[in-house]
Amino acid sequence: MGSRIGVRAPGGGAIGSLGRAGRAEMHRGRALAASSPADRFLESYRAARSAAAALLAPGPRRRGPSDVWHRLAAEVPELAEWASAFGGYSVLAAAVEDGLPRTVTPRMADDFLWAVGRFLDLVDERLGVLGPAA
Repeated sequence: MGSRIGVRAPGGGAIGSLGRAGRAEMHRGRALAASSPADRFLESYRAARSAAAALLAPGPRRRGPSDVWHRLAAEVPELAEWASAFGGYSVLAAAVEDGLPRTVTPRMADDFLWAVGRFLDLVDERLGVLGPAA
């Protein structure tokens, strides 16, 4: 997968979304470069969380859950499965971030990074981000 940072399509949404989408790409790049499975997993998780925040940024803040994954499921029901899947990794991500011993295998980190890449593709489509010109 190549870089997703590209040109914003007309009618695309708030500038804050672009910043968050760019942050997601930055974390994805760090995940690709990470030498340890734990770092690869954590940066992948951060990429997914930033991408979800980019989707939620344009609209006014609604009452309800404040967790990004619960908000995503509530506000973008088409992505509820993704939100549920990534939400299930929140505890592991927090533990890894805090330096607590958790086992993140290379295979798990690679599979998670792949899934995050698919999610970022979906987010880019929804935000109207176009890839690099061919």
